[in-house]
Amino acid sequence: MLKKVLALAALALAGVSAQSYSCQQMQSLASQYFSGATETTMVCISYYESSWNPNAQNPSGASGLWQIMPELCPSCTTPSDLFNPDINAQCASAVLNAQGLDAWTTYSNGDCDGWNQCGTSGTSGGGSTSGGSTSGGSSSGSGSGSSSGSGSGSSSGSGSSSGSGSSSGSGSSSGSGSGSGSGSGSN
Repeated sequence: MLKKVLALAALALAGVSAQSYSCQQMQSLASQYFSGATETTMVCISYYESSWNPNAQNPSGASGLWQIMPELCPSCTTPSDLFNPDINAQCASAVLNAQGLDAWTTYSNGDCDGWNQCGTSGTSGGGSTSGGSTSGGSSSGSGSGSSSGSGSGSSSGSGSSSGSGSSSGSGSSSGSGSGSGSGSGSN
């Protein structure tokens, strides 16, 4: 009986520890170790490096949210320390200070240019914008291009619009009636 309980407890812990972080959790963690625009960039880097999974591990030995090599992290006593999000963030900060953002190929490849996976929210008129998606009313986003028609359409960039109405310009959209929906675009 004790073996069954221990096995179930181990499975439960494995499920919890393998869970990826949310945007809010990553933003909160990053705000403790990074500042300004670097904060958003580091959240982006972690998104591409680990899918915000604190237990991610690369065959090369890089581990954790920012895929840090153990030898680059003096505060690690064992390589498994890098699975601790706070230690990994401390080490990512040290790597950033020593090598800059180009230490991560996802940054030097341009993957974080204009990145806004977590989005920002705001409202204008009767609609709302969250991460560049619009639903009814009028709102603004960060996309560019145009779409029109009844039903849904999308614009290129990081914004999209849906419903009945049209979208044009650099990410502004307008709609009317009762149509709603969401979508996304990417650069």
